[in-house]
Amino acid sequence: MGLRPQEVAVRDWVKTQVSPRRFAHIQGVARSAEALARRHGQSVEKCRLAAWLHDAAKEYTRARMLQCLKGSPFRLDPLEQKMPGLWHPHAGAALALKRWKIKDREVLEAIRCHTLGGEKMGPVAQVVFVADFIEPGRAFKGLVRARRAARESLVKGVRAKAEMTLGHLLQAGHLIHPRLVLTYNAFLEKDFK
Repeated sequence: MGLRPQEVAVRDWVKTQVSPRRFAHIQGVARSAEALARRHGQSVEKCRLAAWLHDAAKEYTRARMLQCLKGSPFRLDPLEQKMPGLWHPHAGAALALKRWKIKDREVLEAIRCHTLGGEKMGPVAQVVFVADFIEPGRAFKGLVRARRAARESLVKGVRAKAEMTLGHLLQAGHLIHPRLVLTYNAFLEKDFK
């Protein structure tokens, strides 16, 4: 299935906002999101659209990300304010809403939740959360296990990403946002139901 006109416009615009390396990652996430959406019966169009936009603001300056957030319903919580690496999901959702007039809650949630997840995130957000982790350009210990988990179910894929990300952050001695812990706990519980 080909891209719809809005997707083509979004993709082409995103290419102008990021480095070639980042755009290659975004393309990989879009392909992975499409494959996961098909496998797990989700909207291919919504998942791909969110994937194209998920890192659109990733290389923006802090000032530019804050400018994107002005006049949008998206807010940084107090801990996120101290962690600029977590600003781009909110800025990306703001761009989707303000620049592209995307009002679909599932698409906006998927963009906003692609880094930390969310304990109640829906299936479209789960697809993008996982696709961002397992896209073809990635290479890390445990990737085969994460891809296998994602093929089995979205819940298992979310759990694998949250678990591996938490392990990496702990080992590196980085701050951990509680939303990632809540995501892990919620999807661990779902996996055992």
